[in-house]
Amino acid sequence: MGVKNIRYPITVLDKARGVQHTVANVNMYVDLPHQFKGTHMSRFIEILNKFKGDISIKTFSNILREMKQRLKAKSAHLEVEFPYFIEKEAPVTRAKSLMEYICRFCGSSNRVEKDDFFLGIVVPITTVCPCSKEISQFGAHNQRSIVTVRPSFQEVSVDRRYRPADRRLCLL
Repeated sequence: MGVKNIRYPITVLDKARGVQHTVANVNMYVDLPHQFKGTHMSRFIEILNKFKGDISIKTFSNILREMKQRLKAKSAHLEVEFPYFIEKEAPVTRAKSLMEYICRFCGSSNRVEKDDFFLGIVVPITTVCPCSKEISQFGAHNQRSIVTVRPSFQEVSVDRRYRPADRRLCLL
């Protein structure tokens, strides 16, 4: 049981400016006990509102626990995907513009002592075409590509230190 594609404003850390305001796409799911036929979907929004302004890697486990507790669920799953913008400078003209990166937090909690957490980012890149470089002395055309990075982490102790985990992937 859950809600999908909730558009929700969030604030994320930004190295250059301190914080960045963006809009996330949020999916929230719980595994309700068999005796429950359902829940009020507004409970999911109430949980998001409780963590308003503080949806981050550090609070992710707390949100999952709140979902389980508030909805009396055995397990909870949360996905938060959002655009993040970084100012980049063009190599030739030096013109500055914003480059969009798609970021994703994804996590599950189904046990009392341990949560799973996955982080993802989609990075646009430009590479020089190898065939063009071979036949040209003065320049070559570029190829645009997208690199997707998905490191995963597992909470391993009560003090919430994370270590890499390769058991599951949360796809972007």
